Parts: sequence; C-alpha cells; structure tokens
Amino acid sequence: MEKVTGIREKGEQFLNDRKQANNLVEILELLQSDENKVVVTSMKVVLKIFSHLLSSDKMLTTGTKHKNGTETDNPEAEDQYKYWLQERYHDCIKCLSRLLESESLHIQKLALTTLMKLLQLECRNPLRKKDKDSYNFQPMILQNVLNKLVSKTSNMSVVIGRFQEYLEYDDVRYEVLIQLANQMGSQRSREQVAVATFCNNCMSILELITMPTSEDDIDNFLGQSPSSQDKVKSFKEHKRVFTNTWLQFLRLPLSTGVYKRVLIMLHESVMPHMTNPLLLTDFLTASYNIGGAISLLALHGLFLLISQYNLEYPEFYKKLYGLLEPSTFHAKYRARFFHLTDLFLSSTHIPAYLVAAFAKRLSRLALTAPPPALEMLIPFICNLLMRHPTCQILVHNVDGPNDVSSDPYVMSEPDPAKCHAMESSLWELESLKSHYHPGVATAAGLIGRPFPKVEFDVAEKLELTTEELITKEVKKKQKTVALEYNTPKGLFDASKYGGNFRDLYWNTS
Repeated sequence: MEKVTGIREKGEQFLNDRKQANNLVEILELLQSDENKVVVTSMKVVLKIFSHLLSSDKMLTTGTKHKNGTETDNPEAEDQYKYWLQERYHDCIKCLSRLLESESLHIQKLALTTLMKLLQLECRNPLRKKDKDSYNFQPMILQNVLNKLVSKTSNMSVVIGRFQEYLEYDDVRYEVLIQLANQMGSQRSREQVAVATFCNNCMSILELITMPTSEDDIDNFLGQSPSSQDKVKSFKEHKRVFTNTWLQFLRLPLSTGVYKRVLIMLHESVMPHMTNPLLLTDFLTASYNIGGAISLLALHGLFLLISQYNLEYPEFYKKLYGLLEPSTFHAKYRARFFHLTDLFLSSTHIPAYLVAAFAKRLSRLALTAPPPALEMLIPFICNLLMRHPTCQILVHNVDGPNDVSSDPYVMSEPDPAKCHAMESSLWELESLKSHYHPGVATAAGLIGRPFPKVEFDVAEKLELTTEELITKEVKKKQKTVALEYNTPKGLFDASKYGGNFRDLYWNTS
C-alpha cells in the first residue's frame, strides 16, 4: 500500500515541480514491476502526467531534433526539456505496449485503454507545432498496439474485443486497415502455428470492423475533424483500403476454422463494401471446388457474384448438384445449405431437366436420410415440382420404374443433363409412405395429391433436430386404449392350473 501511495506522490511532485523530473523515469521503471497493483497504479499515474503535458502543450516543440542531437528551425532553450519529455513519452508508449502481452487480462485491457486515451490526446494536441493547425493522425501509438494485437504467439481475441469500441472511429478504422494490410504484406513466418495465430488475430479484428455506407456516415473521429479534402473523409478511399486489406488477408494460408469464418461473413459484411466484389472470384471459385463444408459456405458469395455482378460461371449448378450427398444431411451447415439451394432453384427460368435432376437426386437421398431431414426434404421437393409443372411427370409417370433395379436414373453421373432424371419417377417418395416415423409418412402422402396454390414453408423445418422430434412425440396426448376386458388379478391366473401354478413346473416334494 505504501508503494502504491509513493507512486502517486511521485506523480504529484513531478507535476508541481520541474526539479522532480527524474520521478517520471522512476515511475516508468515501475511499469515493468512484477506486482500487478504497482503496474496498475503506475499506468494511472503516467496517464495523468502525459494527459496534463499533452493537453497543456508542455511537450509542443517548434523544431525537430536530429538523432545526433542537433536542432533545426532555431528552437528555444525550453525545447531541450520538451525533447526530453518526448523521449520519456515514447518510452512510456513502449512500456505500455509490452503490457498488452501481460498474463493479467485486467492489465492488458487497462494498457489498451491507456494507450488509446494517449492517442486521442496526441491527435488533438500534436507534439510538433507545424501539425497543430491541420488534421494529422499520429500513427505511432496505433502501430505499437496493432503489433501486439496481431501477435504470432498469443491469441489476443479477448483484448481485440475490448478494442472494438475504437474501431467505431472513422480515422482509427482507416489507419487500422492500412497498417493491418502492411502487417499482412510483411508476414514472412513459415512456422505453421505462428501463421495460424497471426491469421486468427487478424480475423478477429476484421470481424469487428463496420464500414460506412456513404460519405455522410464518415463523421466520427478520435482526433481532430479533417477537412473535406483529406483522404480520411473520402468514402472511396475507405473502400479502397478495406478492399486492399481483405485481398491481402485472403492471400495468407488460412486455417480451416478461419476459412469458414471468412466465408460465413463474406457475402454480407465484405462484398458490399469492396470497390469491386469480382476481385473475390478466384477465392470463391477455389473455395467452391474444395468440397465439404467449405464448398457449402462458398455458395452464397459465388451466387451473389453471378446474380448481382454478372459473373459467368456455367459450372455453378453442376457443382451444386454434386454437393448433394448423404453427408449433407448431417453437416453443421445443413440449414444454411438448403436455404441457399432453395433460393438458387427458385427461378422459373431454370431448365426442366435441371430441376428434375435435383428433385430425383434428393428423392434418392431421402431413402437413407434421417427423419428430421425428411420432414424438410419432402415439402422441398414438392415446391420444386410446383414451380416447374413440367417436372410433375415424375409423379404421374405410370410407366416409370417402381424400384432401383429398373430405374434409368444414374445416381453416379455428375452431370445433371446426362443422368436421365426426366425418364424416371419419384418412386422413392412413394415408398416413404410406409416410413416408421408418422411425420415422415404423413409428409410423403403429399405426393400424388393435388398441390396447393401456395408453396410449403420449409424455413421452419430447416433446423429441425431429432431431439425436437422426440420431444414433440413425447408431449402428444395419447388416447387410453383398452387392452384387456377383465382386470387381471396377477401375472398368472393360478385357477387355470388347478389352483397351484408352481406344481406344474417344479417338484418340491
């Protein structure tokens, strides 16, 4: 307690008497202490000291000082002391930056907020007089912060979460994107763990960035408000640095986890803010060709490029057809996949053979699909047939096959145009009328009946689980069924066996 009180007293002495200037050096040394209370108190004291020095322009110099100690612009003698204060200020920034790697989360967050408060003060009260009357963002502190936030050795996601509030400032976000792109461009490490950690930290920052949607949205600044001529006020410039940063990030060797996080947010949070979303074509087509969950997640972004940005990709539906596998019904992103597939097949301009191929493939997969998926899948197929009446021949094909042995449909054919779906029938759905689950059997009964004028709502069943089905069945009120006319008097009626059932099977004499 005495040590903590002593630190506060040293700070007061420094502020009240220039002769106590060495107290500042001692306080900076205490920032490296092993005692958390000492470090926390020292941070609060240095913030108080430099807040006073910056806001009162007591470190403001008229000239610049060379590394060899010579001065330019004929600075006054007072500047000697100010230069010394600036050097201590820079030492303070380095010490606080190192504390971002502390084992104590409280110290990490306090160091971050202290650095950002100093950044705000320095932006509004520059250290050099020539920067005083114009917008001039001071990047040194932010550069030190970002160097630690994108660490290659530690997961900084919790501290980055605390950093989110500062990304709401337009000037901070702009500078972060520029410096982040530089960090990614200079990333040369070949150690897999280091690169994975670096990419994860970069992704944690990018996920928190919210871009402006117009020039009028750029009006929130941590430092001085810039003029309309400054780049930081330009909406196009913000989009340019955002695009450059994302393109740099996508060139890194991303882990599977980060890859999925990118694809999940790409269509909604990235593409609308890029200068040209078609720059993502190579990344999305490569992702679509990987297979598995990566392909499922790449669907939306690729479809947006095709539908909204006129990307020509003739293989899209062929690839989508190939993604329909038994494992799809057990995938984590099943609901997302079928929601998008329903969207992709909603156009009435799709050729009938293509719709028939999808309907037939889904019907074949229904034979081995779990009940939760079937309750969604059967109405899904019905909607396809309702949108494309030409394909209803698959239901009413009297001469069609009745089982897999006589079915002309080729399940192994990757090209929907060559799988002979139009020559087949949906006999698989007919067989589901005998399914053990009553909900599936009822849904299968939709096939063969006149279709309604309004499509079935499959959205509410996209995320249906086995647990939900069981809960639904358990909660059903069952009618009491009489199983025996006469109330039984025991497990066995001994009167039918001469009054002693035991003697028929055991000899106890």
